[in-house]
Amino acid sequence: MQSPLKENDIVHVKQYITNKKGSKVAAILDIKELARINELIEDLADLKAIEDRISEPVEDYEAYSRKRRSRLHA
Repeated sequence: MQSPLKENDIVHVKQYITNKKGSKVAAILDIKELARINELIEDLADLKAIEDRISEPVEDYEAYSRKRRSRLHA
């Protein structure tokens, strides 16, 4: 189930471009709005990466570091 949209979730379109039938075919966005959307997309990509890796085994940093050092000196 999707959560309801918040004001900041809505894309603020400056102007729509329509075809001869009046159907919207493109939109003009303010550059600041485009930057905001890009940040949201990056956030979603980060969340997807976290979701994809959540089932990976957890390893203590110290144990990993010791194992890594032993491989470098072998």
